[in-house]
Amino acid sequence: MIGSGGIARRHIGVLVAEPEVELAGIVSPNPDRAAAVAHRWQRPVYDGVAELLGQESLDAAWICVPPGQHGEIESRLIERRIPFFVEKPLAADRRTGEEIGEALGRTGLIAAVGYHWRALDTIPEVRRTLAGRPARMVLGAWHDATPPPEWWRHQSSGGGQMVEQATHLVDLARLLAGEANVLAATATRYGQAAYPDADVADAGAALLRFDAGATGVFTATCLLGGVAAAQVQIVCEGLLITITQRSVVYDWGRERREVLTGNDPFVDEDRAFLQAVQRNDPSLLVSSYADALLTHRLCFDVQAASGYRP
Repeated sequence: MIGSGGIARRHIGVLVAEPEVELAGIVSPNPDRAAAVAHRWQRPVYDGVAELLGQESLDAAWICVPPGQHGEIESRLIERRIPFFVEKPLAADRRTGEEIGEALGRTGLIAAVGYHWRALDTIPEVRRTLAGRPARMVLGAWHDATPPPEWWRHQSSGGGQMVEQATHLVDLARLLAGEANVLAATATRYGQAAYPDADVADAGAALLRFDAGATGVFTATCLLGGVAAAQVQIVCEGLLITITQRSVVYDWGRERREVLTGNDPFVDEDRAFLQAVQRNDPSLLVSSYADALLTHRLCFDVQAASGYRP
């Protein structure tokens, strides 16, 4: 496990419960956090990836680091032909993701990306519904507070809200409605007294056109006191589908049905990656790096169209 923050600990919790998995080591340059994870999971903790690779023989690796730290980690693993699972987004910039994607394409190495909304057990029914009643409009909204990590508040280290958070919504929209192009976008930084050093946009919106004809509107803000919306809504003829991590609601106007999420998508995406590595079959992945790169490009197309610069 490369990383020891909250998302890394979420994956560690899954992996230590898998009977055929041995967690070889954890990379954490933060001394306090390193001590905490070493105590909790009784595993070796290393300062960096080079030290880990010098001490351990690995079948696979998980990369759970801030967006701005991608690049060298992936390059070392690709050089050693070690399959990896990397948390989204692929990087805080467009170029790094492209370079990693090119290297993976040359080697054929299995690499997965943590777009865990795809692994929600409610999604297959949504896809079946859309097969007979296609999407006409896709609305994505991530309206929330500013996350606490310092790196998140800076464009160079976090990528911005559309790249780091709303990317989940863009990715799910691609899965359900197909590829899309950006028609227009806007983003503004108003500033918050609590974060005077922040330089990411704190409100933004994008207008998309999906190849199949649907109109897409995605909005994001981190100005609120807590999460108000993190959802994808799909407008079909006579039907509104609202997707959150908690449930999917089918609303026909006079009738409404809610289907609660019944699985832990982190468990399912991690198991899918393990099976893909064991069987050397990338088709088993919930999200491949190549597919995630299309989402990465689209999010940066939104950022470019907005004209926002810190």
